[in-house]
Amino acid sequence: MNNALVFGAALLLVVLAALIVSRQSGRLLRVALRLVRAPNHDTLAASLASRVSRAIVVVATVVAIALIVGGVALTMYDIDCAPRLWAWAQVALLRDPMAALQRALSVVGVALAAYLVYRFFKVVAHYLIAGLRRNPAFAQHDAQLAVLLERLLIALRWGIALAAAGLCVALAPPPELIVRALHVVTVVALGVLIARTMIVIAHLAVDVVFQFARGREGHRTLRYVGRLEHLAGITKRTLDYFFFVGAATWIFDQINPGGRLSEFGLVGIRIIALVYAGRVLIEVFELLVRELLLADPDKRSEAENQQRLTLVPVASSILRYAIYFCMTVMALQELGLDTSPILAGAGLLGLAVGLGAQAFVGDVVSGFFILFEGLFLVGDRVRVGDVVGNVEEIGVRVLKLRDEAGVLHCIPNGEVRSIANHARVYVNAIVDFRLPYAADLTRVLALFKAHLAELRPRCPDLLDDPEFVVQDLQDTGVLVRCVARVKPGRDDATCELLRAELLTAFTAADVAPQASHVVVLQNTAAPR
Repeated sequence: MNNALVFGAALLLVVLAALIVSRQSGRLLRVALRLVRAPNHDTLAASLASRVSRAIVVVATVVAIALIVGGVALTMYDIDCAPRLWAWAQVALLRDPMAALQRALSVVGVALAAYLVYRFFKVVAHYLIAGLRRNPAFAQHDAQLAVLLERLLIALRWGIALAAAGLCVALAPPPELIVRALHVVTVVALGVLIARTMIVIAHLAVDVVFQFARGREGHRTLRYVGRLEHLAGITKRTLDYFFFVGAATWIFDQINPGGRLSEFGLVGIRIIALVYAGRVLIEVFELLVRELLLADPDKRSEAENQQRLTLVPVASSILRYAIYFCMTVMALQELGLDTSPILAGAGLLGLAVGLGAQAFVGDVVSGFFILFEGLFLVGDRVRVGDVVGNVEEIGVRVLKLRDEAGVLHCIPNGEVRSIANHARVYVNAIVDFRLPYAADLTRVLALFKAHLAELRPRCPDLLDDPEFVVQDLQDTGVLVRCVARVKPGRDDATCELLRAELLTAFTAADVAPQASHVVVLQNTAAPR
């Protein structure tokens, strides 16, 4: 009941004081402007009176909320403030009225000094922001500078007001309970205001840094910073968490030094820094992997570029999971947990997975060797076992070949024992044919060579003049082999072309490429 009466009376006094000051401010301002002979003093007085009234309403609302919260809190903790206030009034006010009046005048002087200090720093803040706006580096951040100016003015306003309140409390010390409440309000308000202002400054700094790096892409070092521009968002969010958690930690430490909440806040700050560092490391390592594997693509073939594109996500995934694991272990250590069982369990789990999935591990290991050694590339024509086809995909676990019939063969990398590559430097196109024994072999082969020599300028797949070799003397004729060195993967098409051209050369040489079988029957019957 006593708390309700005391805080109700204080609340009523605040409301009455706000109404009286708000109503009289317009008259006082009008008289003061008339005395200084200000132009349009009536209009200016009305404008200033409106602003003063709004400020008085805001202050009165904040004080009223503080009184209500304080009354409820004291009642919840069974603290009767009436005797303490009465004892303070007897000591500070009633015992020496002149001293009380002097303190009151000192409080008014502190309020006026605080107002003048705020006006001075407000002019300084406007001057600084105007200077930043004239700087070319901040030309594209006018909206952020406006928000920064607003946050700075709010922080200055409340900071100076709380400092003035603390000085007034020092001039006329109220009960310890009020001093404690004012200390808590000051710490909370300053922590929140400083955190909000620092967040705007940090966001502006991040945008300016990445904008500067983007404008210096030709620089050897800054071009990498420009490629990490997508980290701007997570950097801003991390700074938000850092400043808010840091402000909360500072508030808890000021209210209850060395308490559990302040310790948790420090742990939270370290975990935030750890997570952000892990994220940056992942992006930096991925950038380095891409720079090492994909730099200068014009100096390599398309197939080799495809192979490197296959390696990039694999290497990035391994690095990402390794960093995530280390980051998780370090975060658990920050929380005070023993990570030795986790590391031992991870080792046992890896051993169990390795023993239970030997075929899978073998395929993956073989895939890595295939990718790194470059035994064949995507698009090459190879023979793996009994399968001959073009390589469509080189995966970490599976190799995919498509044969001449269009069938896609998926071969596990662990089963790739021997590889015949038909797409390295050159291959031979081989065509066998027979000549009859009656034909002039020297003349016919010379005609064939001349005919195919005329073909070579029209066939870019041919790398050299075809050669003719006598392979065998068979009962149906002379077996001759035509061997032509052609580009990789063009042996089948070139063989078809050579057969057609050889048929034309047969006709021109008046040679029939046909086989004749002679059967001799010996008469063994007895004479009659």
